[in-house]
Amino acid sequence: MIFQINRCLRLKRIEKDEFYSPMPAIMSLILIVSIIGCVIFTVLYKQLNSCWLYSCAITFGMFSYHIIIRFISPVILQLIFRKKYNYKSKWFKTNSWERKLYQILKIKKWKVHVMTYNPKEFSFKLNSPQEIVNNMCHAEVVHELIMVLSFTSILFAISFGSFVVFLITSILAALVDSIFVMIQRYNRPRIVKIVEKTRI
Repeated sequence: MIFQINRCLRLKRIEKDEFYSPMPAIMSLILIVSIIGCVIFTVLYKQLNSCWLYSCAITFGMFSYHIIIRFISPVILQLIFRKKYNYKSKWFKTNSWERKLYQILKIKKWKVHVMTYNPKEFSFKLNSPQEIVNNMCHAEVVHELIMVLSFTSILFAISFGSFVVFLITSILAALVDSIFVMIQRYNRPRIVKIVEKTRI
């Protein structure tokens, strides 16, 4: 009896470790540090009126903004689409030029080293091929929305100035999310083939 309990606990621990991702904790930590940093440097700037304190406050504020949009984007899209996507639509089709680009970028070699926010969504143990395709479509659209929202941070330049700084950070943030978009678009055709075969 004790042996069986220990075995069950060990299996649960293995399953938990298998699908563990540090990304949620990392993003949450960055958000907390960024908000605290923004508040501290804003207070210090108002007291000391130093330019570098002003720059630090804006920097931490922008980190907060970019993390926040990464938390709210999946929620918005979940409410709109309910993770029900038509993977056959033109939007999700991988073009021939894309495949060539992915070969040039050698995505196959480095994509395995990119952290996944929620590995459970892409596990064949927990999902059917159709569900995985839907999750992949959802992940792609989430990161595409984040890319768009990244550029809305340029609007902060109206109040704070430093347009070039906001533009550069927006471009860099969008490039980061483009990596995740490319990974989904690279991986999905293989899973789609499995879905199509199961329907025959």
